[in-house]
Amino acid sequence: MSLTSAFDDFADDFLAERTPRLMIIVGASKVDALLYGILAAYLLPKRAKSREQDELLEGDRPLGTFSSRIKICYRLAIVDESLYLVLETLRSIRNASAHSIAFDTGKSPIREHISELRKRVEPRSSYKWTRERYFANSSLSTVEEVQCLLLTICVLLEGVRKKTTRTKANKTTMAISKR
Repeated sequence: MSLTSAFDDFADDFLAERTPRLMIIVGASKVDALLYGILAAYLLPKRAKSREQDELLEGDRPLGTFSSRIKICYRLAIVDESLYLVLETLRSIRNASAHSIAFDTGKSPIREHISELRKRVEPRSSYKWTRERYFANSSLSTVEEVQCLLLTICVLLEGVRKKTTRTKANKTTMAISKR
């Protein structure tokens, strides 16, 4: 698996962060940006002028939120159910980290969410690849474990983003709409 130097730069900056709350917010923001990139590559081009926000993907628009991007990527079969559940779990953790003053990765319900993330991400070959590439230690600290889980999700979505091509649309329905 090869990654762009821009992704490696993100990974280096991300791995320098040691505060779980900030790691989760930054990691989820990267995931959100990757979902945006995937959808922008997949969907037909925006109708808005180049300097204007995308009428679907940006701002207060139908696909302008992390939650809606996760759901539409699943419904369009861009991500499978397993990755969808990973993304929903990450969204729950991100929401708790952003909206709770008493955020602690070792306490319920965050501990259970991270456990769920671990259960769904660790068996993946991309997790093993991420761990070998970015973590030299044979055993990971709690902070490194969360970093590895989040970085693996980013690696997966970066791979999806690179392979995403614009929809060809449905020729039958397009022909009907031209009548």
